Amino acid sequence: MQAVRRKIVAVMVEGGDLLDEWINVLQDAFDKLTDSPTKTYEREMRTVSTKMNLNIKDETVGLKKDLLFLERVKAEQSESPDSPWAVILSKIDFLSLLAPYHPINEETFRKECECTLRLLRLFVKPNGNNRKPIFITDWDGTMKDYCSQYATNLQPVYSAVGITRFAARFTRLSAVLTAGPLRGPGILDLTAMPIDGPVLFSGSWGREWWLGGKRIVHDDGISNEGFDALQKLDDEMKDLLHMNDFSLFALVGSGVQRKVDRLTLGVQTVFGCVRPELSNRYQDAVKERINRVDPDNHILIFDPSTTLEVEIVAHSSGVIWNKADGMDRVVATRCQSLKDPGNILICGDTLSDLPMVRRAAALNPEGVMVIFVGLDEKLRQSVRDIVENENRCCFVSCPDVVHAAMAQLLNEFS
Repeated sequence: MQAVRRKIVAVMVEGGDLLDEWINVLQDAFDKLTDSPTKTYEREMRTVSTKMNLNIKDETVGLKKDLLFLERVKAEQSESPDSPWAVILSKIDFLSLLAPYHPINEETFRKECECTLRLLRLFVKPNGNNRKPIFITDWDGTMKDYCSQYATNLQPVYSAVGITRFAARFTRLSAVLTAGPLRGPGILDLTAMPIDGPVLFSGSWGREWWLGGKRIVHDDGISNEGFDALQKLDDEMKDLLHMNDFSLFALVGSGVQRKVDRLTLGVQTVFGCVRPELSNRYQDAVKERINRVDPDNHILIFDPSTTLEVEIVAHSSGVIWNKADGMDRVVATRCQSLKDPGNILICGDTLSDLPMVRRAAALNPEGVMVIFVGLDEKLRQSVRDIVENENRCCFVSCPDVVHAAMAQLLNEFS
């Protein structure tokens, strides 16, 4: 399905014809997700020995919004068949399209969109050096709604078109820093944006980047034996997931994510759909596989980080890596600097994104701007304390507010 979404995005960004057969693929997927076996966005998954309910709300709602978006696009095309894509897209009212899905209400959506639009106007405002600004963002929860299953956390068309056009039109550097991997599945598999387009992609908190069609890895502090042990354990996990009892864990939360310095494994869903006994057996089986790879227990660390996932981390030489380090690497690689006069927009939604805000604020206190998604007031206050200027902070409840504001800004410049 993402292959079709990417084709649609490429046409809208680069030019070409929007084929009905592509829209039909999305419609067929939506119809299958909403047929009779689905009850209140839940679908039963069965293996030989067990069963589990999967929540598919994000996948379903994403398709619904895409279909509504494409319906409006086709209507505009029928009225103005010779108009270029920029004109067609400028006629789409994203506020009315996305506001009904706001977690609070439509009025709040519009107020948050106004705030975001004011900040974006300030962000793209020309400065004395005639250099476009820099845009760095987290992904899950920031530019993309959270999904119960990481493996199906698929970006919709409307979102991909907006971010791609925004990055190309207004920025000299745009980059996504996500905690998940690049592949396997990772951000490169889940996005609908062109992976070699105006937005750069990273995984593992910016330890791995997709640059110029190649995977670039920053392995600071990780030994060769640590890399080897993680690869062997990753192979063991592939074998483990082929066992009937444990095959469903490929779709539980994080699934199995191979990152640069660790494996992240989903052991429970946010809705508690996995029987505790099965989750415990799975974790015991994982520990047994770790013991096969590292019998002396001196390379890999089993860390039950949350009730939803566990991490198996390779011992490091004391290097503590965060997203600010990943941001620094891509900025330097692209021969840019956060110190330059000009604006820097950082977008995030969790504590793990604050290091990027701190680094940008330290290097460019007059140019840093921040959009944070979510309702955590303590986190919002942390952002305010770092930026020290309320006019350069904006707080919204969901990613769609940012998408609508980006679309409106593009319309103003079309």
